[in-house]
Amino acid sequence: MDTDYLVIGGGSAGCVVAARLSEKNARVTLLEAGPRDWHPWIHIPAGMIKLLQNQKLVNWGYLAEPEPGSNNRAIKWPRGKTLGGSSSINGMLYVRGNPADFDGWAQMGARGWSYDEVLPFFRKSETYHGKGDPEVRGEGGPLQVEDYRTILPLTHRFVEAAQQAGHEFRKDLNGQKQEGVGYSQMTRVGKWRGSTAQTFLKAAKGRVRVETEAQATRLLFEGTRCVGAEYRQGGELKQIRVTKEVVLSGGAVNSPHLMQLSGLGPAEHLQSLGIPVLADMQGVGANLQDHYVTRVQHRVKEAISTNQLAKGVRLAGQVARFFLRGNGALTFGVTTAQVFTRSREGLASPDLQLLFTPATYKLGSVISQLEDEPGMTVAICPVRPDSRGTVMAQSADPLSRPAIRPNYLSAYSDQQVLAAGMKLARAIMAAPAIAQHSVKEILPGPEVQTEEQLLAFARQYGTTIYHPVGTCRMGEDPRAVVDSRLRVHGIQGLRIADASVMPTLTTGNTNAPTIMIGEKCAAMMLEDAA
Repeated sequence: MDTDYLVIGGGSAGCVVAARLSEKNARVTLLEAGPRDWHPWIHIPAGMIKLLQNQKLVNWGYLAEPEPGSNNRAIKWPRGKTLGGSSSINGMLYVRGNPADFDGWAQMGARGWSYDEVLPFFRKSETYHGKGDPEVRGEGGPLQVEDYRTILPLTHRFVEAAQQAGHEFRKDLNGQKQEGVGYSQMTRVGKWRGSTAQTFLKAAKGRVRVETEAQATRLLFEGTRCVGAEYRQGGELKQIRVTKEVVLSGGAVNSPHLMQLSGLGPAEHLQSLGIPVLADMQGVGANLQDHYVTRVQHRVKEAISTNQLAKGVRLAGQVARFFLRGNGALTFGVTTAQVFTRSREGLASPDLQLLFTPATYKLGSVISQLEDEPGMTVAICPVRPDSRGTVMAQSADPLSRPAIRPNYLSAYSDQQVLAAGMKLARAIMAAPAIAQHSVKEILPGPEVQTEEQLLAFARQYGTTIYHPVGTCRMGEDPRAVVDSRLRVHGIQGLRIADASVMPTLTTGNTNAPTIMIGEKCAAMMLEDAA
């Protein structure tokens, strides 16, 4: 069996690449290790809680290795294992990042990736259903982006409180200026989740050959040219070959893992596992970055939170609202308002994202188990961490799990930013607009005050918000894995298009920039083929 283009991984970027390549009458095949996105919880936005709880349903169910930065806890690392990938199980937040992120990439050697150069691909990908700046926002793209439909009054009070605490209001956090406070935006099609499978891939129906439950086990080479892949499907080992190019879109965990299994990676490590080395590439699996968060939670009075809407008669009413009117609690993603701010003066752009949710979650659960009592949460996220980790194969067996070592809070700078963010979140929660609805702070609690105490709390109860990037870094230096056109250095016929190519994390959630990467990759491939 052969094809012109093979895309490995039907996630946030893979669906985009496959759909765009198919527009030019090419034969495109998409391999996805998981099933089709059939499960009802995928399509109901609030079903995200169920999908994150179930580590096996449509989820790779990874665990990060126990490390000192997280008090030696094995933190859950859910990644989507279905068409749409993590865009089928995430919180649906649409956050492009800060212009300085992409200008920084360009300054690090990623030619063609400055903000002005990536903006057209953000615009091409989306249809924004708000009143955005036409110079920045797009219309006519497959990805449907809209403002939150149902916002509980607590969210409005938080936005007011943030302004009282000195944060400027932004009507569009994805507009010309990001810094400030504003309401969240979501990727949704009507009342349903708008994953890349339900937007880009659906628009390409009939043009892309889709193979599900097909887990790639190794890349195939003739010399240093990638000519296809081997994959396991239905208990059989199969092969597919390409006439043009292979695009690896497995994400920040699976892409470096498949590269290493195929002989592309740190030679000494691969040899220790008995994997024949095709190319000694020290950067494969290195440079792992992720957003580690902690939170401030308050018990609520004289207001409704999501906790109350999620049970009993109120829940039945919300189900009816969803199906009859297309709004209500079942359309919620996770965060209804956000603040982008700086931990200190002198920074060129925000290094903190504060995410407000009119709900509280049980201790040890980031967003998967609601408390019984009403509450509200601010998650504190240092968005430009200096800590770096790795994703490394532990065995030559392609079905074994790689070791994920995020190295959270190993950089002192990250500790400082996180502690500063917790203090900024407390300042907002003390402002009159939101303080009137607070019974008390329940986490970390008023007794936790010093930086040492705040960091001890963060190590014990902090967690990921699922934004791993950087493990197949883009650049033109010797340790970069792909060049500025996403071609693997020293290898022909192989590109990578997913969050693993990001040199550094973006300021905020990573789904939107990953989709942009897919758009830009497909455009470059079509240019090179012309």
